[in-house]
Amino acid sequence: MARSAGKRGFKSGARSNTTPASAPAPSSIPEPFRLVPSALVPFVSTLPTDHVYITHLDRSPVSVKKQAFLVPLILNIIIIGILCVRAYYAAPIYLSLIITVFHYETSYQVDPSVADKGDILSAIVSRTFLMMTDYAIFWLLGSWPREFILGSIPNRFVGPLGWKMNVGFEETEVIVRRGRKWDSGLLEGVDDRNRSWAVDEELLLKFKIEPAMRKSYTIKTGLSLLDKDWDLDYCAMSDAHRLAADGRAKLEDLQELALVYYHKQWLVWRVHEAIELPVTDIEGDTKVRKFRETLTDLGREDIFFRWIEMIQYETSQPGGFVEGKKAEALRELQRMLTNKGVDEERFWDGIGGQKGLPGFEE
Repeated sequence: MARSAGKRGFKSGARSNTTPASAPAPSSIPEPFRLVPSALVPFVSTLPTDHVYITHLDRSPVSVKKQAFLVPLILNIIIIGILCVRAYYAAPIYLSLIITVFHYETSYQVDPSVADKGDILSAIVSRTFLMMTDYAIFWLLGSWPREFILGSIPNRFVGPLGWKMNVGFEETEVIVRRGRKWDSGLLEGVDDRNRSWAVDEELLLKFKIEPAMRKSYTIKTGLSLLDKDWDLDYCAMSDAHRLAADGRAKLEDLQELALVYYHKQWLVWRVHEAIELPVTDIEGDTKVRKFRETLTDLGREDIFFRWIEMIQYETSQPGGFVEGKKAEALRELQRMLTNKGVDEERFWDGIGGQKGLPGFEE
């Protein structure tokens, strides 16, 4: 499966037994990662080590960036207005309820010696509903403007507003995205120096990064790139511009990078940088490239990633990827092609048949 992910799969080497201050041996660094160069050290030193990060430069027109920021800004202003109106009307109610606890006479007081069970039950239900509704309004709905203004713990309390106040609207902006929960298993461990990635973890990392770094995707402005796998790191983006302003970093050095903390060292993968392949890998990788590029030209690159995920899953199951499972996987691929309206005969002719597909290497 070393070649099943596109250009060339990751290759985990021997586990490193070096001290934290020592760099891991080159053989222990998974391809295509490398140790971060000195130019990136000031930036990575500001990052927490518990996430995978990807960076690129947003060169969208400033007017587009302003429009993209205006939408959440207006939305949060509206939400704050709703919260203020609700607080204005709710405050007297809660004040009366609190006063009632201290046995002061209010319109919310219920005398159990006089009231029947229906009145008591009605009071309990109505007040419970009131509190649950206000909880939803202030805590759940209120979390949007709270995080927009104040940020959150993962963002080190820098939100979108703080990011724009620090950076403004520039012609070139650094966009830093942080992996969501999917990356936690890759970075956890009692002793990270002694933990190397398994094949399926290496594949997972590649399959999460590559789609998120497609040029057709990153051409969008930064605020449009939030999805189920990646979140924007507003603090990291602010730090990147601060370091650039101080002359300690260059924005161009942060173009199309994946960053991960592995074996007590920061590693970098320049995602779209050409990788020199060994002669033994050229034939297989050429087939993989044809497979992917043909699907991309047809606007069906999602089939490629779904196929790789399927192969990854099957190879990780007990018994391995045996002939029966290969036939079933091939039928599933044919079904996906048919559902997407791809002419199968022309497709297979275009890539030279099924031999050499990811998961079917000889």
